[in-house]
Amino acid sequence: MMKELTASLRFRLVTAFLLVSLPPMVFAAQLASQAVATAFEQNVATWLGESSAYFINNVRDTEQEAAAIGHYIGEQTPAIAQVIDEGRPLPTAITQLIDSIGYDFLAIYNADRKMIYSSRPITSMVNFQFSRDHSLARVQIGERAFIMSYGLQPFQYKGVPYYIMLGTWFDEDDLGALAAVKDLQLRLYYRDDDGFRAFFSSREHTPALLDSETAAALEGGATTYFNPHAENGHYVGLYTALRGSDGKMNAVLFCGLTSYESLTSWINRTNLFLIILVTGTALAVLAGIAVSRRLTHPLHALATGVKAVARGDYRQRVKVEGRDEVAELATAFNDMAERLAKTQEIENQLRRQQRLSALGEVAVGIAHEVRNPLGVIKTSAQLLQKRGHLPETDERLLSHVADEVRRIDDLISEFLTFAKPRPSILQPLDPVPVIRRAADFCAPEFEKRHVTFAIHDQAPGSMVDADEDHLFQVFLNLFLNAVEAMPNGGNIRAVRDKGNGEMHIAISDTGAGIPADVQDKIFNPFFTTKEHGSGLGLAKVFTIMESHRGSVELSSAPGRGTTFTLAFPLKAQTPDDAAYDSAG
Repeated sequence: MMKELTASLRFRLVTAFLLVSLPPMVFAAQLASQAVATAFEQNVATWLGESSAYFINNVRDTEQEAAAIGHYIGEQTPAIAQVIDEGRPLPTAITQLIDSIGYDFLAIYNADRKMIYSSRPITSMVNFQFSRDHSLARVQIGERAFIMSYGLQPFQYKGVPYYIMLGTWFDEDDLGALAAVKDLQLRLYYRDDDGFRAFFSSREHTPALLDSETAAALEGGATTYFNPHAENGHYVGLYTALRGSDGKMNAVLFCGLTSYESLTSWINRTNLFLIILVTGTALAVLAGIAVSRRLTHPLHALATGVKAVARGDYRQRVKVEGRDEVAELATAFNDMAERLAKTQEIENQLRRQQRLSALGEVAVGIAHEVRNPLGVIKTSAQLLQKRGHLPETDERLLSHVADEVRRIDDLISEFLTFAKPRPSILQPLDPVPVIRRAADFCAPEFEKRHVTFAIHDQAPGSMVDADEDHLFQVFLNLFLNAVEAMPNGGNIRAVRDKGNGEMHIAISDTGAGIPADVQDKIFNPFFTTKEHGSGLGLAKVFTIMESHRGSVELSSAPGRGTTFTLAFPLKAQTPDDAAYDSAG
């Protein structure tokens, strides 16, 4: 099996195609992996930068919104007086308003920044300005610590300045769309005596201090620092420096993707090189297979066609594709097969005619030799019957003799009609009236057997050259066969249509069908499946259709009925015929 494969033309074509394409494939994979890896890292860095900007802008928007709401509260003089003058909490309506819009904390400070009112019992608060304009705060309430994004709004009461602080705990709700990214880590570091310490993290497992290499890179003046192997390869991260009004870096924002849970874990130059090389090689093999198939498929088809013709199947044809030498060879093969088929058809017709001619000569001799003694036997039997006074048993035997002689004579007459038929006299006619005539003749048998008959004419007015009597015999034989195939009743349908220069008349029944193993013998003389049949009915149909330069085909399946399709050369319509059809 392996030797046959390696020796095949297709295998050699695929191998040659692969060997030719492999060196440039390696070079292209190297360049492509480098370009894709670089582009991917740049895209990841850009996306992380946009995520960092989204985080900073979210803090800014929270501060601006909180300041606007604080301005509104500062204008509510009765409520402010209730806090400052009377030392009582803010009215319930204001606290409910704050809760409904999603804020967690409200405080009022005096001019010395001393808290004189707090909506929650705060243990401690550490404010942290991480850029020129933005601040966060760490709030301790009991044993729980919160990171708060807040806005501070000044206002005056009785000419004295005060401040309203309105804030919300900073959690995944404040991260917005970033919180939906499962592998995204956001972390904020602030400067203290030991370096940069983690102040806020959106995930657990946060390093307490920023690594010195990253801090040094940003302290040198860089705005961002991209590290595809941050924190020992756990992240692909972007570090953004946050500077105060004096230009000093106060904080560092880290935005990273978890590498071992994302595409970044395997999108590197080595993996990309292997993927591109393997994919390219597979595509090269597939292309080689496709090309080899394109080249060898017509050759396989030709080989199959030659084998079929060698077996005697001259209907075999090869599909012609393209205009190359193989296509020319396929065209020549089809012409050869067509000529062989015509030659076989002519030979079959000659053999059939020779057999019928010899059969006719023998039939005439046998009929002459058989009919003479049959006539004597028949006359003797009739004379004995006329004498009378015979016993009843002898009378019955003589009657049987006369009946059997008559049956043999009819059979000889039918045989002579088949063996030496009258030549067909072809004249232009419409077959549908002949069909109706045969159906009317069989009408008593149809009624007796509970058979219905219908004609569907889809080519009205079409004419053929035919012998009306012979055509009547064809339809009569087909109708009688159909009736005998439906002993319990059924339907017979005649359908006429035309196409490709031919008229087709299909006679169908709903009988039990003809077994597949006898269908190729059904038109042979003396072949019958009936108990008392002569086997000449369908043979006559075949002979008559040949004399009309037509054909008959059988289509049958057990339990699905039988259809005989008659094909006649369609008579070209003359101007007189067209005028007759129009007048009719």
